[in-house]
Amino acid sequence: MKKISVILISILMLLILSSCDYVVIPKDPIPLPEAKVIGFDRLFNDEIEKTVKIVISQSEWNNLDSKMKAYYNQYGNYRTDFYAKANMVYSDSEGEFEITDVGFRTRGNLSRVRIQNDDGSLNLSHFKVKFNADFNPKNDKRKVFEVEELDMKFNRNGDATYLTEKYSMDLFNQMGVFAAHTTLAKFYIQIGNTTHFYGIYTIFEPIDKDFIQRRLDKLESNGNLYKSLWQQFGPANLGINYPQNAIGIKDESLNYRPAYDLKTNKKINVHTELINFIYEINQRTGSNFKNYIEANFDVSMFLKYLAVGVLLGNPDDYRAMGNNYYLYHNNIENKWMMIPYDYDHGLAQGWDGSQVFSNWTVGADIYQWGNLNKAILNVDEYPHPLVDKILKFEEYQLEYEGYLRELINPDNHLFSFEAFSALYEVQKALYNEDVDNAKMNLKFGLRNIEWYFEAKINDIANQLDYYESNPGLRGT
Repeated sequence: MKKISVILISILMLLILSSCDYVVIPKDPIPLPEAKVIGFDRLFNDEIEKTVKIVISQSEWNNLDSKMKAYYNQYGNYRTDFYAKANMVYSDSEGEFEITDVGFRTRGNLSRVRIQNDDGSLNLSHFKVKFNADFNPKNDKRKVFEVEELDMKFNRNGDATYLTEKYSMDLFNQMGVFAAHTTLAKFYIQIGNTTHFYGIYTIFEPIDKDFIQRRLDKLESNGNLYKSLWQQFGPANLGINYPQNAIGIKDESLNYRPAYDLKTNKKINVHTELINFIYEINQRTGSNFKNYIEANFDVSMFLKYLAVGVLLGNPDDYRAMGNNYYLYHNNIENKWMMIPYDYDHGLAQGWDGSQVFSNWTVGADIYQWGNLNKAILNVDEYPHPLVDKILKFEEYQLEYEGYLRELINPDNHLFSFEAFSALYEVQKALYNEDVDNAKMNLKFGLRNIEWYFEAKINDIANQLDYYESNPGLRGT
């Protein structure tokens, strides 16, 4: 009788577990307390294949779609920050574990679309996972992989290398410019009982206080961090003539999205430091400007940022658009720094900036770079004061050119087809066989990338030789 009872209880437990369509139990599940301390380096190890699966109930999925539709009906876009409740299963060669009760939503600006159509067909989307979502009080301070959240982007441009943004961020980091760590992963969503393979996604380290703390000491990590985008108030060009509300704290419930969106110290800040910085860089000239900018801005990091940007050929950055960067104020050194963001364009694919650029920026002058804001806004002038003023000084011109030479020097293995190809071959070996069955089923390929590296390197080398022979023409 006792044996029969045990069998009946076992069958009952199996039936209960099988009825829960939103929970996946890994083969060898790691308890959540251990999953909390899974390391940052494990996720961003590019030598191993990784899989991320979001497990969400049909009702939660439909609710997320309903919230997005309601937001669109109110504001004309799908950019709600509403999080659906889900679980996340992560697996790699070291094992598999599950994180329960994560927040899950879409992300993006112009790229944001509904997660599904009226007929139920699914749309490729960028996503965000939040580990400390407020579904469970115990998770208020939870981190996984030593981060509070992850951004995940699909290959929206159809880049056969899958690596434009990753290579770009890697190159910034190699040059000492603070930039997000990235890695590729297979991405699945299980909705109810059905699993969908979305394809190969790029996973991003979030740019937040933890990002700063990984790169600076504790005392230097308490400053103000602003996300700077072309939003409702025009370009984030750091020009003087901006609406008062262009600096603020995003409130998506009101569809308020400032050009300079404060991400840290939200309770105590009135933006005085940024307001003063913008005022000073616009009002000062000559040696007065130079003295100020050296004391209040990381000029060397910015010149590296500009040099890498020229080689990548991404038109959607601060220099050409007043877009896609973060500003951080080191509160101990009292210096601002610029952090690159969103580099899915560039390396001869994506948006080419054809209003002012041609041939994927090959041939664009390293000093007379294209100004897309002038073309888009149809104005005679549109300043980008940091680059406009800094590159007027010979000292900074020579430093900038030095970084360009360093980047294209083949001995350094930085900006070269060989360096790109080495990364590409590793990722292709890890992921290419799987893409046939994905929603984004583009096979890996090198497209025109070898041409771009050769053409861009030759172009920059010729320009550097020209300006070395004609120093008086720099910046004119």
